[in-house]
Amino acid sequence: MGIDESSARRRELGSELRRLREKAGFQGRDIAKALGWAQSKVSRVETGMRGSSELEAAIYLATCRVAPDELKRLLDLHAEIEDGVWVRRHNPRLPDELRSLVVQETTATAISSYEPLIVPGLAQTEDYTRAIFRGAGRFANDDIELRVRARMQRQYLTRRPHPPRLRFLIHEQALRLPVGGMRVMHDQLLHLVLLNSLPHWLVQVIPTRAGARTGAEGAFMLEYSGAKPTVYVELHTAGLFLEQPKDIAAYREILRRLAEAALNREQSTAALARLASEYDRPEEDPDGRT
Repeated sequence: MGIDESSARRRELGSELRRLREKAGFQGRDIAKALGWAQSKVSRVETGMRGSSELEAAIYLATCRVAPDELKRLLDLHAEIEDGVWVRRHNPRLPDELRSLVVQETTATAISSYEPLIVPGLAQTEDYTRAIFRGAGRFANDDIELRVRARMQRQYLTRRPHPPRLRFLIHEQALRLPVGGMRVMHDQLLHLVLLNSLPHWLVQVIPTRAGARTGAEGAFMLEYSGAKPTVYVELHTAGLFLEQPKDIAAYREILRRLAEAALNREQSTAALARLASEYDRPEEDPDGRT
């Protein structure tokens, strides 16, 4: 039996996905539109005739507003399918913190972010993402490609119908850090210019001259309709989710101070375009020759 053929466990998972979709009051076409899938893909996943990645399953379940315990049970069921004899063994499971982040992002109505060293993941181009993972020196090539695809899939939430409001504060030093070379940075900067033209996006550059006011670690604040906010801080080996009022208040104040130091939309767009033009030149070899 091949990797894309149906199995009992896959049919079981598909049946559960369909049950929860119907419980949430969605038609198959509603889920397809929300996830950017073909309607036939929804049908094949729900009947067990097509596999899905764990990230796809997590986004599907979060869109259906599945309770945390039910989400964990179904993703564990998905992992059992991944461990079966008909599935490629080298596919790594999503880390628990990434599972949680996918759910939080998918259900958020607004996301605010500050990054001092790199462009935030939801705003990265594919080549920039690949360069980041390669530069980390911790992943095999196959693992890098899986992580790149996962990050690109996460970005669909920014393009879906009724996306969250997105406000990204990016330090100038992150935009001057040459990740992946001149072409990669040129394309990444132009991508940020494009994002800043979209009504639900706001990309603001924090200039280096802002000085010490920008001394903060990168963090996300996610806000919801009818629920308390969450702050996500990504560490080297784990991710922290903070929900205590004092933590939320502290990060609101950090974001407020950073916003005061940042350029406005028009100034930021102009700065991003200028930086893109600086990267628009031939690559140099190690000896400095073009």
